[in-house]
Amino acid sequence: MQVVRLGKIEKHPNADTLSITEVLGGYPVILRTGSFREGDLAVYVPVESIVPADDSRWSFLDGHWRIRAKRLRGIFSMGLLTEVPHADPPWDLGQEVHDLLRITKYEPPEPLHMGGENEKDPGFLPTYTDIEGLRRWPDVLRVGEEVVITEKIHGANGRWLWYWDRLWAGSHHAIKKRNEDNLWWKAAARNGLQEKLRRQPGIAFYGEVFGQVQDLKYGAGKNDIFIAMFDAMDVVTRRYLDYDEFEVQCGILGLDTVPLLYRGPWDGSLRALAEGNTHRSHAGHVREGFVVKPAAERIDLSLPSSRVILKLIGEGYHLRKGGC
Repeated sequence: MQVVRLGKIEKHPNADTLSITEVLGGYPVILRTGSFREGDLAVYVPVESIVPADDSRWSFLDGHWRIRAKRLRGIFSMGLLTEVPHADPPWDLGQEVHDLLRITKYEPPEPLHMGGENEKDPGFLPTYTDIEGLRRWPDVLRVGEEVVITEKIHGANGRWLWYWDRLWAGSHHAIKKRNEDNLWWKAAARNGLQEKLRRQPGIAFYGEVFGQVQDLKYGAGKNDIFIAMFDAMDVVTRRYLDYDEFEVQCGILGLDTVPLLYRGPWDGSLRALAEGNTHRSHAGHVREGFVVKPAAERIDLSLPSSRVILKLIGEGYHLRKGGC
C-alpha cells in the first residue's frame, strides 16, 4: 500500500459512472468517475490486501474485506484507490502506508493443516527470492535478451537440500522437522528426494508441492502429491544456477520441473502466456500465470531483491472463483 500519483484516467467503455487508470507501471484500477483527477495523489490498495472492517472508508465493500481482482462491465481491475487524508506530517509520493491504514496482506494458511513443527533454521538453506510483479517492473527485462518463461504452479512453495549428511526440508518460511505426515516431508518421501539429492550435496532445490494441496488439482488422484522444481542454488557460493545448469542438474537427478512455456528473445507480447490452461498433463484447468527470468542470471539494483526474476499472474486465474 503506497501513495501514488495518478496518470491518465479514461472513461470506462461500458459504464458511464466508471473510469479506469493504471498505477505502478501496469496495474489497472477501475474507479468512480470524478473521484480523482490526473495528477492527484492517491493510496493504491493492491489485490490480496485485507482492510479493517471498522474503518468507514471501506463500508462500501459490504463485508468483503479481502481485496480481489474483478472484471467490472468487461474490464479487468486489480485493487482499489482511496484518498490521501490530510495528515501531519503529510503523506509523500511513494510512502508505504499500510500500517497507518491498518491494512494487512492476506496470507493463506499452510495447506491441508500439514504445516508440521519447525526446527531451528541452520542458516544455509535460504528462503526463496521474493518475486516482484512484471506489471510493477515492466522495463527491467531488456527487449531481445534471452529469457525463459515457466508456468507458475499453484501449490505450496518448498525447498530441499542434502547437506551435513542429511536431507533438509522447508516451506517458504520455515525449516520443518522430519515428519512424513508433514506436507513437505511427505512430498519428499513420495518423490524420492533423499535418494536423489544426496547425489548432489550442497545444491538447494526450490519447487512447488501441488496436486491435492490447493484448489487447482492438476489431475491429481485422491492422495497424489507432486513436486515440480523451478530453481536451484549452490548454498556454498549462494549463487542461483543459470537455467541451463538447473536443467542439467534436474535431468541428472531425475527431478520433475515446472513446464517451460517459452525460451527466446523477450518482447512484451509474451505477456499473453500468462493466460490459458496449465501445461501439466491430465489437467484441463486454468494456469496460475508465469515466471520469467534471463536464461543467464543477472541483477538489477532497482529491484528490491536485485535478482532479475518476475511473475505475471493471469486474469483467468484471478477470476477463477468469480469476480466477473
